[in-house]
Amino acid sequence: MRRPSTPRLGLLAILGSNAVAPLGVLFLGWSTTVLLAVFAVEVVAVLCWSLVKIPFARKRPNDGVEDDSRLFGPFHGKRGSVTLPGPVPPLYPRNLLPLLVAAAFLAPLELGLVLGLFGLADPTVTDEMVGRIALGGVGVFVGHGVETASDYFHDEGYRHHSPRSAFSPAFRQFFAVGALLFLAGAVTAVGTEALVTVVVVGKFAHDLRTYQVEHDPEKRGLFARLFGSAETEIAPVPVAVPAESPAYRTRPGRLVTGFDAVYRGVRYTVTSAVLYLYVLVGAAVFVGAPQLAVYPLVLASAFAALRALSRYVRVGTVEYRCYGDVLVVYDTVLDEPQARLERGAVTGVAVRTDVVDRLFGTRTVTFDAATDDATAVRLTAPDPDEVEDDANANRPLTLPHVEDAAAVAEAFGVGWQFERDVGGTD
Repeated sequence: MRRPSTPRLGLLAILGSNAVAPLGVLFLGWSTTVLLAVFAVEVVAVLCWSLVKIPFARKRPNDGVEDDSRLFGPFHGKRGSVTLPGPVPPLYPRNLLPLLVAAAFLAPLELGLVLGLFGLADPTVTDEMVGRIALGGVGVFVGHGVETASDYFHDEGYRHHSPRSAFSPAFRQFFAVGALLFLAGAVTAVGTEALVTVVVVGKFAHDLRTYQVEHDPEKRGLFARLFGSAETEIAPVPVAVPAESPAYRTRPGRLVTGFDAVYRGVRYTVTSAVLYLYVLVGAAVFVGAPQLAVYPLVLASAFAALRALSRYVRVGTVEYRCYGDVLVVYDTVLDEPQARLERGAVTGVAVRTDVVDRLFGTRTVTFDAATDDATAVRLTAPDPDEVEDDANANRPLTLPHVEDAAAVAEAFGVGWQFERDVGGTD
């Protein structure tokens, strides 16, 4: 049951966090340097609390469910959550990579902008100012923390967000800070007071407008129309599984899936743009600076590890369950079905072998299926009533490294198609 909402507390937190710096100037004698520093700290606070939200977001982006990229696809498509002890909400493994991207790329860009804005005032920070900055920083950080605890965790707001919409306050703030930096650069010649006025008024207007849009279901701001919002993200729907026990189940061995993950990771570095990192390694060795080769080699290794992990998430944690007329992919770690395919939707069967199959004597079987998925080109995010999680749609399924492809096809009820397309041999 959803807990009663406390919108006033969230609004008071926004008003309080915005009032810290101006009140400090009026009553505590803060300088403009302190005020701008507190503003910079608040940007950091919004970033931090937005990052805290990401792992617990229940929804998924409306344009990221069918991500088939080798690095991120297996994570984005993963269903299920990990239950944590105490009052902490469930954690969704599919959100960990969005968290990494936000923390490693988007956050540093935004911090660079706010430091540029702070630098326009040509600040001189004294020991006395450090204490005032710390006081103001704690105030705004706690204010946003109260808002996060109230709206997102206490009121279970995480149920209505995806990682993208959970991070959207910081993402919108990125564009807002960029706009403030542009305006502040234009008024800097007038004086530091004009710069501070632009920052304070602009930030308050941004925060107030953001709060109005987020808490009024009738409002959809420009940012929400372009990039989506909590309302347009997809609420997860469980994959339907027959009530009876599966007639047949199989999964690749752990040694096979472990070797497969390592192989795929190494292979990725030589079949993608990562290959250029090896060129840099060779160039560093060629010019007699082998110590410089360490950096691109470490980066290439990181890409290989990420690809290996994504492959293991795709293959190593699942088993395939046949229910006579339904084939279900089931994640045994998350205890959650991932996909299903009905027998009547199968249009063909294919069997192939890759390096891992030939090494371990296994086969990779693919059940083809006709799909009616259409890719529509849109300039804005869809309306809330236009999106849904089509969890039970029939799509082609590939079962890597199974020991007996013919037995899987027979248990699935498509043995005749297996004989027709493969020739009845494994």
